[in-house]
This record gives sequence, structure tokens and C-alpha cells, in this order.
Amino acid sequence: MRTIPALVVTVGLLASMTACSTTAGPGSSGCPATGDAASVVTATGDFGTKPDVDVPTPIVTKKTQVSTLIQGDGQRLVDGTPVVIDYTLFDGSTGQELEDSGYDGSTNVPLTVGGQTLAPLVDALECSTVGSRVAVAVKASDLSASINGAATTPNDDPDAAYVAVVDVKRAFLAKADGALQLGANGLPAVVTAPDGAPGITIPAGDAPSDEVVHLVRKGHGTTLTADDTAVVQFTAVTWSQPATVAGSTWTNGGSATPVDLGDEQIPDDIRSALVGQQVGSQVMIVLPASAESGGSAYVYVFDVLGAIR
Repeated sequence: MRTIPALVVTVGLLASMTACSTTAGPGSSGCPATGDAASVVTATGDFGTKPDVDVPTPIVTKKTQVSTLIQGDGQRLVDGTPVVIDYTLFDGSTGQELEDSGYDGSTNVPLTVGGQTLAPLVDALECSTVGSRVAVAVKASDLSASINGAATTPNDDPDAAYVAVVDVKRAFLAKADGALQLGANGLPAVVTAPDGAPGITIPAGDAPSDEVVHLVRKGHGTTLTADDTAVVQFTAVTWSQPATVAGSTWTNGGSATPVDLGDEQIPDDIRSALVGQQVGSQVMIVLPASAESGGSAYVYVFDVLGAIR
């Protein structure tokens, strides 16, 4: 088995590729603002296909603004929701198209509302719904990279904007929502913050000498297979007093992470423990100490948020 810290690094590399009311949308209290900078943008064409976009120039803005061009009726995005999008990005000063997602299904790595990656652009999707097409205007100085990871063009105008037309294609759970299960004697206790981030308390005594998989919350969604890419959040800590956090998606960028369950770079013990779990579950995996793990036992807590097939 590969070393445990290697999983933290591998998952981190894969990743690099407060909720509103139930009926509120953009422009409502607690949701991204609407405004002229976004509402003057128009787009024609079917959802899921590259639109014909008109960006009147120049567009400037002092804050992120959102306008809904097509209203979807799917899942509503909240803080922490992983989302898959198609998009076209424009320079608000010139109207020049900078890039697009291809609209061919190749851009399927989820971005997380509220995560550090591409904030504030992805944050602007909060309160929108799956199936929606939205126009987003963001300050150019606030967006340091494009969705494909390339550096955006520097602009000295403090009010200069980038404009994106975004199709919200798919969303996953923001946190595990399964039914809480009974704890097990001798295993760590798990409590979760309102956003879903787990707190892990290591009990007194030695770690198990064999791998232990324990269901903290039992989901009722799709069952993961070895051919799936699981969308997860996770925290890993050492079995020690006090425990040390070895890695956590909740605190390292706050972004959900895709884990290819067929990828041999992911340790076999982790892959086998996740295969067969249902979306919505929170899964604790205790891995015993070994020479490859530096002599430390590790505890992982995974929130299974979705599956990409």
C-alpha cells in the first residue's frame, strides 16, 4: 500500500484540476447581487450548447453581479455545493472572448461554491439552480485565473470586469446528508460543523491492528462502483494524542475533490473502502500503522457527495 500522505498529495492534485432560503434566487437577501453590469449581457442558444453572447462594452463593476438568462428547475446551489458547469469567458473592457469550456463534456471536474478555487466567479452561482444559464460580472482584479487555470490578462482599471456566461449542468451534495449511525466502541468519535466539516476525537488506547471501515452516516443515493469517480470531502488525522491533521479538503481550499476509484495512485485500502458506499454517506476508515505510513495509524473521514460516471 502507498503511504498515507501520498493520498493527501494525490487527491490534492486531482482537485486542482450560509445557505439562502429555499426559494430565494440571485438578488435575494443573502444571495449574490444582480445589477446592470450583468443584466446588459444577453445570450441566445440552447442550454448546454455554446451560446451567441452579446457583451456591451465597456462593462465595469465594483462587485460581483449576476443575471439569470435561463431559469433552471433543478437542485439549488448553496455554500459548499460542488457544481459542474459549461462557460464562456469574456473581457468586459473589449468584449473579446477569452476561452470556453468546449461544451463537449470534457469539463466535468466539479468546482465548489464557497471554495478558494476561482472565487468569486463560482461563489456567484450560489442560489442559482441546475439547468440555469447565468451571466456573471466580476472585478478583473478579483479573478486571478481563468476556469482552465490560465492566468487572466492583467488590467490596471480597478473597476474593470470579466464576464462569464455559465450553464449550471450538474450539482452534488454540499455535505453528507445520510442518517446518523451508532458509534462503535474503541473507534474515534465524529461530530460535524454546520457546513459538514468533521471533528474527529481519537480515543485513549491503541489503534486497531487491521483496517476498520465504519459508517458514520448512511446515505441513500447512488452506490459507488470501481468505475466511478467519487466526489468527496475528506479529513485525515493521525491516531495519536493529540491527533494531527494530515490533510483536509474542508480547510485546504474548501473544495470537494474527485477521486477516481479506478486510479491505482489511490491506495487500495481507500479505494476498496469507498467502493460500495452510497452517495450521502459519511465513512470513517482507520488504517493501521505500517512501515509505509511512517509507523503511524491514520483515520480518514470521507463525505461521499456524488459520483461521476
